[in-house]
Amino acid sequence: MDLIKKERELVWLQILYLFLIPILLLYLKVITSNFRIILLLAITLLLYGITRYENWNNKDFGIQQDWKKYFWQYVIFTILGVVFLVALEELEIAKPFLNWWKNAKFLLLFIPLSVAQELIFRGVLMNMFRRVFSNPLFIIVLNASLFSLMHIIYLHSYFVLPVTFIGGIGLAWMYYKYENLVLISISHTILNFVGMILGFFVIR
Repeated sequence: MDLIKKERELVWLQILYLFLIPILLLYLKVITSNFRIILLLAITLLLYGITRYENWNNKDFGIQQDWKKYFWQYVIFTILGVVFLVALEELEIAKPFLNWWKNAKFLLLFIPLSVAQELIFRGVLMNMFRRVFSNPLFIIVLNASLFSLMHIIYLHSYFVLPVTFIGGIGLAWMYYKYENLVLISISHTILNFVGMILGFFVIR
């Protein structure tokens, strides 16, 4: 029991130092938005290093050999997510991202960033939470809350935070129920793409 308590305390410290403090520094512009990609990469590498030190294997990350097992569940989830995002466009919160195909930075980065987010939030964090917490609802809500909070650096946070929290609940639930890092990364990439071209995610 003492071991679980210590592991839980360690997870809370990792949340504080690897998520909350960096997000706060970005939000307060102590770290400028130009460095957010470097920061995300550094956090990804650090978390990966921690998990390798703890001898995680591919299964611990949710990397399944039989990636087709839950294929249709993820297809349905992704379609519903796209419909949800397109429906939100009716609120006219943001302007569509026109000529996105001409933006080299967007084309080069949105896929790696989506995959990195899934590696961090589902591949690492979700499995850390599973090791120290027993309540699935708490794990999913905590995961979605941290995922949503990361988006506070975007404009229209009154809109972006609830939307990413709902999306985070969906992504966390899907991963918890149908654990597959490859499929959740593809789904997130598609949803990220739709959200970006609809103009929902614009850095402050």
